[in-house]
Amino acid sequence: MTTIDLFKNEKNFITIPEGEVIFQKGGIADHIYVVLEGEVEISIDGKLLDITGAGGIVGEMALISASPRSATAIAKTECKLVPIDEKRFTFLVQQTPYFSLSVMKIMVERIRKLDALVLGIE
Repeated sequence: MTTIDLFKNEKNFITIPEGEVIFQKGGIADHIYVVLEGEVEISIDGKLLDITGAGGIVGEMALISASPRSATAIAKTECKLVPIDEKRFTFLVQQTPYFSLSVMKIMVERIRKLDALVLGIE
């Protein structure tokens, strides 16, 4: 099972037009987003960190740590996103081990990309 499988029948999604900011670095983190369709660019201070497509998750770090957003996310293409608040996130983590592992894998990949960006290592 993949993340997209968990949400493929989701009716509560939002559509974000191409080029629109989904969240801004330093902003309040009250949701993570599962990408159903489209691509989201994640950047820090104008430097591209990652591009996330269908089945990906954005905004997970800030919700886990209850801290301001550490990056900016912009819709590279028109996107369909499932917003997940802290209550639903906690439920998913408790009830769906695969979802928890998926979030951890995404965080590790992004930390490695951030290391490469900041430290020039790969």
